[in-house]
Amino acid sequence: MRRPLLLLTLAALLPATANAQSPDFSGTWKINMIKSDAAPQGRGGQQMDMSKMMLAITQTAEMITIVQSGTGQELTTSYYLDGRESTNAARRGEMKSKSKWDGGKLVTDGSATFEGPNGQVTMTMKDVRELSKDGKTMTVTSTTDSPMGQRTRKTVFDKQ
Repeated sequence: MRRPLLLLTLAALLPATANAQSPDFSGTWKINMIKSDAAPQGRGGQQMDMSKMMLAITQTAEMITIVQSGTGQELTTSYYLDGRESTNAARRGEMKSKSKWDGGKLVTDGSATFEGPNGQVTMTMKDVRELSKDGKTMTVTSTTDSPMGQRTRKTVFDKQ
């Protein structure tokens, strides 16, 4: 009697588990400057021009790849989605990071160490990426921590 009850309970839970899928960020995305926080300052204290930023994202069950363009140099980053470490080129060296799902959000934690004018500098970052319910808006909340302090910035993208 216990075995059929267990099987019925498992059968009832399977549809709920199958529907609990992670969001798919695949597509082409354009920055929404009105909804995004101001861009960070670049070298020399001038604000970076982010108005033409585009992201081309491909996602599989195992990995997400993001190609950023429109801000000068094109930058490609890839992250495993299961918590394994990923290594990507950063503007001044390499960034090591790990990504994992937190409900419907993709959370990426990483760090980079590079040579600064006064020696080695370590910077940590955390990106929290999420989609709107209709899948047309992606919000990325980025927090960086460096010797210059901690900064958090929200960047909003519209699907093209």
